[in-house]
Amino acid sequence: MDLLTLRQQFVQISGRHDLATTTTKPHDVDNGADFFINAAISYLEKRFNTLKSKASYFKEVAAGAWYLAMQNCLAIHEVWCGDDEERWQLKRYPYATLRDNYPDLVSAEDGGAPLYYAPIWVRPAPDGGTDYQSLGTFFNYIKTDDDGTYNGVLFVPKTDKAYNIEVVGKFSHAALADNNDENFWTNTSPELVLKAALYQHDVLYRGAKSAGYWQQFIEDDGVLLEKTLVDQESSDERVLE
Repeated sequence: MDLLTLRQQFVQISGRHDLATTTTKPHDVDNGADFFINAAISYLEKRFNTLKSKASYFKEVAAGAWYLAMQNCLAIHEVWCGDDEERWQLKRYPYATLRDNYPDLVSAEDGGAPLYYAPIWVRPAPDGGTDYQSLGTFFNYIKTDDDGTYNGVLFVPKTDKAYNIEVVGKFSHAALADNNDENFWTNTSPELVLKAALYQHDVLYRGAKSAGYWQQFIEDDGVLLEKTLVDQESSDERVLE
């Protein structure tokens, strides 16, 4: 189901005809309805784990790299590295451990094949200054244009040549914007998206009692959706060698 169809259904069910206008098709221009639809999808992605919660982000990094920032990553689970000959998984260490093992700037260290990683924060303080490029140990990874949607990993040693980095984790879908936009949630569980959108609407406009009804319906449907993931994982062969 695309965004236009979802918006049409949301407007009809909620009775909020003011949240979309009409030109060539009913409710084909957003006037606030899309906010609740996208808020619903964001809520569902944080609340439930599904077959499409996990995703991979691939990036080729050049020699001298030691960090990577990516958008819409809710949680980092694994980091892999590879070149033309082999591929290996990086071992996760606490940030403090990497910091203690690399007392100087990472950029000043000798390069090599990355072996270790740690999740990092890339957000600068509102008035964090401009000296992050030259001060501290790992401050160089701060992303000054972070809009709040970035997550990141630091890996060491810094690369001595180009490598392919794969970050595996829980990623959110991009927000729906065009009338023909679709994603996993809208195609497999449009009724759940609508219930969650009505929940988001009622939280803001009708109070806890009304919203609570929708929340129970969401929980019932969401648990059934999560069972598909459990069913798949429980049927995996357990190879221990």
